[in-house]
Order: sequence, then C-alpha cells, then structure tokens
Amino acid sequence: MESITQGERVHRFEAAFNRIHKKLINLKGHSKAYVSYGEALQAAKKLHNVVLYNYDILKQFGRLRNALVHRKVREDFYIAEPHEEIVIEIEKICHLLHEPPIALTVASQPVITFHPKDSLQRILESIKENGFSQFPIYDEHGFCGLLTEGGIAKWLACNIEHSRVSLLNITTADILPYEKKHNVRFLSRESTIYDLEATFEGSFEKNMKLEAILITESGKELHRPIGIVSSWDLVKIDHTTISIASHV
Repeated sequence: MESITQGERVHRFEAAFNRIHKKLINLKGHSKAYVSYGEALQAAKKLHNVVLYNYDILKQFGRLRNALVHRKVREDFYIAEPHEEIVIEIEKICHLLHEPPIALTVASQPVITFHPKDSLQRILESIKENGFSQFPIYDEHGFCGLLTEGGIAKWLACNIEHSRVSLLNITTADILPYEKKHNVRFLSRESTIYDLEATFEGSFEKNMKLEAILITESGKELHRPIGIVSSWDLVKIDHTTISIASHV
C-alpha cells in the first residue's frame, strides 16, 4: 500500500511539473521546438512577477524532477520521492500559473471620472478628499484624456497674476490642453496580471512611459473604467501572489 501511495505522489508531482514547464514556455512565447525547463524558467522570470516570486521553489522543483526521472531503480520504483507537502506546493503554484489573479486585483477602485464641463474646483475638492492624482475624463463619446496634478499645476503656473488665480468658471476642458500627451492603454475585466505586465513591458520596450492602464468591461475606451492601474500599482502583484500561493 505504501508503494502505491509513493507512486501516486510522484505521478502528481510530474503531472504538475509538466504543466508548469509548458506554461513557462507559453509565457515567453518560445518558437524553438524544444526549450529546457531551466531556460523557460529563466526567461519567464524576467517578464512576470508571479514567476519571479516563486523562482527559487520552481528551480528546486526542476532539480527534484531530474532526481525522480533520472534515478529510477526500475520503471515502477523511484530512488527518491517528494513529500506530500512538496506535491501540494507544486500543485498550488501550477494552479496559480494557469489561473493567475485578474488585473483588477491590483487596480485602484472605484475610478473617479469627470466630464469636460465639470469645474476645476470640483476636481480640486476630489483631490483633497480622495488623494487621487489621476482622473480619466469622459464625455458622451468616451475617453477624452487623463487629467493629472501635473496638468493642473501647469495651468495654474500659466494663469497666475499678481499671486492670484481665479477659478471662476474654469472647467476640465480648460485644463486638458495643458496636459502632456499621456500614454494610456485599455484592458478588459477578464485581463490577468500577465496582460497587465505585458502591456507595461511593451511600452517600456518602445521607450514610452505608460501613465496608466484603464480597465473597462470590454477593454474599449468607449466604456467607463472600473479600475485604474499605474506603474506604482505593479508592486502589489507580488503581495497578491504571496496571498494566493499561500491559500489556494
């Protein structure tokens, strides 16, 4: 009975390991016919925090797998076997890699939006009350631009006279021309942290700073955002991963 239990643990370990190996290859998008586990792991580590956080244990899984496969005494008998805790751990991480957290888990929610006709005073009150520094602007046709503290500060600097600035009848539409051209992308509700990281990475490779990613139901800019992600929010991915890897 014990030998059957041992065999089951090995088979479960190998099944999870093989799924992880294939997923690592897919994450990187290798075009070669064969990519070793170590090569795929190293490449995926550079792209995704979920792999980076679990890198050390994933590397150990590779060593254990080699011991299991290459040191068989015979076809149905292994000289080494994983503990139950190790099998459970590799199955957890396998599940995490195949069903990663959605992008909304690291997004700021809810998203406060304004209309071009909204007053600057109302926006300043929102900054004071909520502490946000970025506001998507939407009209009846969809996304108009991103209003930031930087744009407001530039407008103030250009309109100050005798140490005073009048906010009377000043609207969002008056501020937007003072905003620099912001690089904003859109993702759908179903997008995962893989999509999130890939979007930021793509902009980085093009030497274009990505100011924010707006998450909408469909991923289109016509719809109001249900979440907003800045580059600072990416640090949350590690914490999300830790939580899920510990409780899946």
